[in-house]
Amino acid sequence: MFKKILIGLAVIIVALLGYAATKPDTFRVERSASIKAAPETIFAHLNDFRSWGNWSPWEKLDPAMQRTFSGAAVGTGAVYEWKGNSEVGAGRMEILESSPSSKLNIKLNFTEPFEAQSTSEFSLTPEGDATKITWVMQGPNQFIGKVMSIFVNMDTHVGKDFETGLANLKTLAEAGKQDIVLTRIFDAPLEAVWKAWTEPEQVMKWWGPTGFTSPSCKIDFREGGKFIFHMRAPQEMNNADFYTAGVYKKIVPAELIEFTQGLSDKDGNKINPTTLGMPADFPEEIPSLLAFKNVDGKTELTAIEYGWTLGEMREMSKLGLEQCLDKLAESLK
Repeated sequence: MFKKILIGLAVIIVALLGYAATKPDTFRVERSASIKAAPETIFAHLNDFRSWGNWSPWEKLDPAMQRTFSGAAVGTGAVYEWKGNSEVGAGRMEILESSPSSKLNIKLNFTEPFEAQSTSEFSLTPEGDATKITWVMQGPNQFIGKVMSIFVNMDTHVGKDFETGLANLKTLAEAGKQDIVLTRIFDAPLEAVWKAWTEPEQVMKWWGPTGFTSPSCKIDFREGGKFIFHMRAPQEMNNADFYTAGVYKKIVPAELIEFTQGLSDKDGNKINPTTLGMPADFPEEIPSLLAFKNVDGKTELTAIEYGWTLGEMREMSKLGLEQCLDKLAESLK
């Protein structure tokens, strides 16, 4: 009897494997959504892997998931590696092509629970006052994938995740949030640009918009260390003093600085922006990032401020940062 059972099981297994072999050699999953937001607003949440935590359908499956970011800060060359529980597995993503506000191509390599490769593409098309976003994943259907497809419909399973992710993205984009992202190339070596952000006497040469000066600066440059940047307005603004304080979260020498920043008093204590006449949606704390890259002896700097609400204050803050970078360029000559 036992022998007959084994033979029966063997026949079933052979039949299943044979049936799996007839499955397609490639797969494709596609979902679309309409979002009432400008393409550039949506694209900003896609083009920066650090922003995926705000909308990705997989980010919440494992709060303890290990995340590593490398390569470019945003766009082509940006890399995101993850390792988590059985629900999220482990793998690597790299942006291969970034066409601002229209298309993003990503290479995916899964290493756990099994190895697999695929590509993912986001395309954005304006449609009146909305934007149509299409999310596609496709790649070779390896044998283990063919076997799994006997029991699980991949289009339904992965497609459901895509639908969740697009719904999250819709909520985020329609709330009017958009990061400030500026990239500049300075005609100066990387070491000089790095010092301009990390040494008080260097920061004081350029900190503040056009017409502002920086009378003082305090920096405890280490992970967990704090800083207080001080700028003084011109005479027509009554020489008012403004302070920005924050904490360094991650430092990769000559490559990356992650930190928080917000308005403060002269001692670095947080101040509610509304007490200074700012609107209620002005953030009390702004997660920020600086990425440095050597480009033929010059330095490419990408500066990112996360989570701004679309509107006048975001535009004013962006202009202020642009003017700061203009002054930084002059100080490096």
